[in-house]
Amino acid sequence: MIDRLRSGVAAGALAGLAYGLFTWVVVSPLIHHLEHLASHGGDHAHDAAPAVSETATAVVSAGGGVLWGVLLGAAFGVAYHLFEPALPGGTLKPYVLAGAGFLTVSVAPWTVLPPATPGMEPLYGSSLRVPLYLGLVGIGGLVAATSVLGYARASRTRGRGTGAFVALLPLVALGILSIAAPPTLTGGAAPAGVSAAFRWLVGFSQAGLWALIAVAFSRFDRRVGRPDANSPTPTARGID
Repeated sequence: MIDRLRSGVAAGALAGLAYGLFTWVVVSPLIHHLEHLASHGGDHAHDAAPAVSETATAVVSAGGGVLWGVLLGAAFGVAYHLFEPALPGGTLKPYVLAGAGFLTVSVAPWTVLPPATPGMEPLYGSSLRVPLYLGLVGIGGLVAATSVLGYARASRTRGRGTGAFVALLPLVALGILSIAAPPTLTGGAAPAGVSAAFRWLVGFSQAGLWALIAVAFSRFDRRVGRPDANSPTPTARGID
């Protein structure tokens, strides 16, 4: 498991670095723009904000992205070591696990607690939001496991088409939860189109982070993984 953990941490560091740079270059300026809209209603007379403060905020945000990537990478390595035998897909197993991780950590919590556009405020305090988030992560893990295991079992007995249908059912249930969930945010002066674009950007950036972790992990895992089955063992070579 130590090798898998190391591969996960290394993959998370590389993916987190890319994610941090993306946050610095793309996400942070967008957040600043949305904060400006929320605070001044689009009035450009207040554009002379201190550049140092903006830069410091962007650097902290990028550094947080790197740490987030390392944390996810470490969890990815441990989870892959534990659940690899149950994952379908052969060489695509890391990507299956990455999709399950994205569903668990991001998508499921967003069904009730979507990313807050600058200018919006939560309706509930952290004493409720934190346990709610953790509960949604648990639901996301259950949905992901049900989807993956359902696909693996159904595809073995009834074909991939049936397996894909079975895997889709828990995801549909999660989608219904997102529709039925009450609002948890209030306020927000940014245009609806900009707010939607911001949320899609956050979603794609998190999906990209998981995808980069899977790509890097698969490469590192092949380098430090099991010995080649065709290589001679000490018994095969003989001992003089």
